[in-house]
Amino acid sequence: MTAIGNQNCRSDSIGTKLTAMSETTPRLAVGDLAPSLELSDVKGQTIAVDPSENLATVVVFTSNGCPYALAWHDRIQDVARDYADRGVLLVQVVSNDSELQPLDSSEGMAARVERGEIVGPFLRDEDQSAARRFGATATPEVFVIDQNGIVRYHGAPDQDYDQPELRAEWLREALDAVLDGRDPATPTTPPAGCSVKWRVDLLWWAGCPSHDKAAELLADTLRDMNREDVRIRRVEITSTAEAADRDFPGSPTFQAGGADLFLDTSAPALACRTYTLEDGRIGPLPTGSQLEARLRDALVRPWELPGWVDFRKPTATSR
Repeated sequence: MTAIGNQNCRSDSIGTKLTAMSETTPRLAVGDLAPSLELSDVKGQTIAVDPSENLATVVVFTSNGCPYALAWHDRIQDVARDYADRGVLLVQVVSNDSELQPLDSSEGMAARVERGEIVGPFLRDEDQSAARRFGATATPEVFVIDQNGIVRYHGAPDQDYDQPELRAEWLREALDAVLDGRDPATPTTPPAGCSVKWRVDLLWWAGCPSHDKAAELLADTLRDMNREDVRIRRVEITSTAEAADRDFPGSPTFQAGGADLFLDTSAPALACRTYTLEDGRIGPLPTGSQLEARLRDALVRPWELPGWVDFRKPTATSR
């Protein structure tokens, strides 16, 4: 494992890794403590990002195939170069499911690094847990974190992907403020770009007969939500070791971003799982409305966030 920071040191004190989704998926806001970030680079080396070793850390959720991320790409690389000697580390994270966006595969990422298109760490969020813990919904989406691990800016690089002359001015202004010991004048802007391409894992054990019905329920619910852009991956759990590794409390379990959609504190086990329904009865599956509520929260797109506006179009309103 390699720690990334000006002194190349690692600290495990920054942030907290959540292991299950609550009723509402946590989304970082300015003033919150940033989660820890420990992901693999294109060479398969685990990189631990430690904000305490930098005067400021920038985390950008991005994509190799999103037209908005590509339009802002050069501006973001310029920020990485321009601020490197001022104690700023800029980290780019790719979280999209690679079957939904093949350019975001490890091979696609490695090709961009080989072509010299990336400045700084370029990390793969294979299980999408970093996107979940940061509450990222878009590519690109920017977080500026100070040396104490506190989020000081969150949003877009600048006001318009189609105006290179803006030079990621919102990001630069936030960094200048943090480096000067000031609060950014504009600490929050709406994230704008492509939505994160999510995957939902359906974990099941052959000892329970409910997994086919669970798969049908999940597919039907996503279809009713018009969210057929979300990939379903069925994962069979066959051993107690696998159950422990995947925090699997029983079959079936629905996970997004590596977290259980339904909070369950039971110990991992090869067992049949039960769900408490709206009327208090116990069943082998949640109801469609229960699953839909958890999916809407976990898989939210930027334009579905409360109060979101498309700042690139002055007359636009929330969608």
